[in-house]
Amino acid sequence: MSDPGAQADPVLARLEALIGGLEREARASERELADSDRERASAARDGRMGPEWQRVQRRIDAGETTVLDVFSGRDESPEAVRLRELSRTNLQSLRETMPPDLAEEVEDSDEAFDRMRESVTRPPRREVDDA
Repeated sequence: MSDPGAQADPVLARLEALIGGLEREARASERELADSDRERASAARDGRMGPEWQRVQRRIDAGETTVLDVFSGRDESPEAVRLRELSRTNLQSLRETMPPDLAEEVEDSDEAFDRMRESVTRPPRREVDDA
């Protein structure tokens, strides 16, 4: 008779190796994202990204808002509204230069993102007690 545990060991070892690889990749991605955010924040502070970003970055540094708040629509300050408008304009210009099939994929992704954003920013529904 063969030992079922002996057959599972290589499978388990392979899964553990895959999980370890994914964890390493996730940590590397987090570091890259943090580096990129530091570079963006520095450029915004210095005014290299324009006055709206500079004002928004001051508010981020003060703990008054976040990049997520700005682009999710939760931050309704004039500079956040302007950044969202600029972002939409830039994305529209980019879409106009894309091949049609890629533009369609981006549009589908945008619609999915909009649905997700609505679910995140929508106030929770309150249950009414029938009693």
